[in-house]
Amino acid sequence: MGRQGSRNGAVFTQGSTMRHVIIMTSTAAIGMMALFFVDIITLFYISQLNDPAQTAAVGRAGYVIGFLIAISVGMMIGASVLIARSIGQGREDDARRYAGSALAGAAMVGTVFAAVSLVLISWFMNMLGAEGAALVHARRYLLIILPAMPFVSVGMISIGILRAWGAARESMYITLAGGILTAALDPIFIFVLGLEVTGAAIVTLIARISFAAYGLYLVLVAADMARFADFRKIGLDIWEMAKVGGPAIMTNLAAPIGAFIIAQKIAEYGDMALAGQAVVDRLIPLTFGVIFALSGAVGPIIGQNFGAGLMDRTRQTLIDGIIFNITYVLLAWAVLYLARNAIISAFMATGDMALMIDLFCRIAAAAFLFNGILFVTNAAFNNLGKPLWATGFNWSRQTIGVLPFITIGAMWGDLTGIAYGIVAGSIPFALIAVIFAFRLIRSHDNRLKTRATA
Repeated sequence: MGRQGSRNGAVFTQGSTMRHVIIMTSTAAIGMMALFFVDIITLFYISQLNDPAQTAAVGRAGYVIGFLIAISVGMMIGASVLIARSIGQGREDDARRYAGSALAGAAMVGTVFAAVSLVLISWFMNMLGAEGAALVHARRYLLIILPAMPFVSVGMISIGILRAWGAARESMYITLAGGILTAALDPIFIFVLGLEVTGAAIVTLIARISFAAYGLYLVLVAADMARFADFRKIGLDIWEMAKVGGPAIMTNLAAPIGAFIIAQKIAEYGDMALAGQAVVDRLIPLTFGVIFALSGAVGPIIGQNFGAGLMDRTRQTLIDGIIFNITYVLLAWAVLYLARNAIISAFMATGDMALMIDLFCRIAAAAFLFNGILFVTNAAFNNLGKPLWATGFNWSRQTIGVLPFITIGAMWGDLTGIAYGIVAGSIPFALIAVIFAFRLIRSHDNRLKTRATA
């Protein structure tokens, strides 16, 4: 790989911002979709067992894992913001030190949260209405894969480091490796060895460990992107990253909270409906992984340009991100609509399970027109010194924009009404966030111009 980042320096302060958005987002999306491909390929193989209890069990476990991945993504954002900003300011040694401290912090935080989650397994499953065979399968699955979460945290930080230095292609390789490994091993462990859900969990554990190992190799061995300071300095760096990463973690936790609320409502309709939602929750990152990646990909571009005082390029990056989001979501929604019957057949779905997949492909996918806009504004808030704004908008969207809307929707039209409620709740918060993001950029621009003329 070489020292791509150190040779090029602040690579995002020159050239077309839209080109940077497209390249960073597409490569990050491939990597992110590969990360979540681990989950959807596992669910696909489990669905072939034609046992709704096992399918629903993997689905319920996925909501718990979603919380931990959100924490890891939040830490990645906190690290990449400081690294990208340091690069933009020409302080590359500081960027490398932040990277080393972030890796150490991720390992510690990932371990703590994994331990807490292990203690709370029964509470999570009770909240999602798990009982009988579905409860047994879900508990076993979580007991095997939760110890891998520190490795997920380290792998995510490695991705953030590579992106901050502009090494988008290399960051993609990390998650591609895990996806390929899962696709190869799942059939062996689930069907050949007859381990079913247990086999799927073991493969996921192997994939997560490999994910971290390869990420560390790229960052520490193949390139000089991270250096470790003494314990005192690591602690100070972690505290500084926490000022951005803490709100970013809270911001990212909003999405799994919203998904958890939706799952609770759908669980009222039985395991078949929840199994369908489990498929939907795996289709979302696979189909809209590009949009999930958009925030993390746009962040370093905004961070470098803001750090260099280039506010016109900062503003244009936000505009380009929004245009990219709308274009992609419309195309992806069209593909889902046309492929909905094939997806239902592939997962051997019937009854309410098939209905949930159909509703997503026809109706609920439209919510990402607005969710994606919110993701882009999150990147702006995180990199322009207002991470709590991103937290506020995300939590509002995933609570006020979810619970009352799906509750009213369920009263009006059961599962179909829930799908419409998901879309309706996404609209107001995205529009308000856009207004605030552009106002924030304008205020920074005015401040810089005032200093220049003083």
